[in-house]
Amino acid sequence: MRTIYIRKLRFEEARTKLERELHEAFMDGETYVEILHGIGEGVLRRMAIDYVTSSGFLKLVESDPMFRQNPGSTRVEILAPSKEYINRLKA
Repeated sequence: MRTIYIRKLRFEEARTKLERELHEAFMDGETYVEILHGIGEGVLRRMAIDYVTSSGFLKLVESDPMFRQNPGSTRVEILAPSKEYINRLKA
């Protein structure tokens, strides 16, 4: 599972990095991604959740803070074709 670290980044930097790395994970055929946003005031967490819910190829796995192992992270499922299919598209 890939981990995307956006903790301690400014909002725009974090959004750009999150978008880029989620698209890379999609193209690499990843199934799950963990976004490490930290706890703080919750700005990066809200941004990450808003981005995931607005994307057509992503699904939140853990949205309730009571059931999460790490409150400073959000787990996301990538709804993508298999790695083999993506590799054929790349070739």
